[in-house]
Amino acid sequence: MRIKLYHFTSRHHIRGCIKEGLKFGHIPVSIDPPKIIPGYQWLTKNKSFEQEWEKYSSLKYRRNYYQITIIIPKKYQKNLYKWLFFCKNTTNPEIINASKGLNIFGDPHKWYIYRGIVSPDWFVKVNINPEYTKSGRGLRIW
Repeated sequence: MRIKLYHFTSRHHIRGCIKEGLKFGHIPVSIDPPKIIPGYQWLTKNKSFEQEWEKYSSLKYRRNYYQITIIIPKKYQKNLYKWLFFCKNTTNPEIINASKGLNIFGDPHKWYIYRGIVSPDWFVKVNINPEYTKSGRGLRIW
C-alpha cells in the first residue's frame, strides 16, 4: 500500500531537502537545556499549509514555506510510525514527557515520524505556500 504524506520546510532548507532528502529531523525533548533525539523526520497527513504548530513558532523563519509531497515505498514503511502510537508505545521517558507538550499543537493524530533518511527519490511534488507568492497562488516548483 502506498502512503502519501507531507513535509513542510523553510526557504533555506528546501535545496538541501531536494538534494539529500530529509535527514536532519529530530524529536525535541527539552528546551532548557536544549536536547533532541536525532534521526526522526516529521511527516503529516495534513496537506494544508495552515499548520497549527507553525502559527506558534518562535523561529524567525517560516517552516511552512514549502510543502513536499512524499510517497513512502512499501519496503521502507517499517520505519514509519504514527506519532501518537509511537508516544503510547515508547519506553523512553524523555519522549513520553516531551509528547505532552508537543501534542497540544495542531493535529498530532495526523503526524508521523520516519526513523532514518527520507530519500528525495520518494518526493513526488514540491509546492510553494500561496501566502508567500506575489500572485497569491501556490506554485509547483518540482
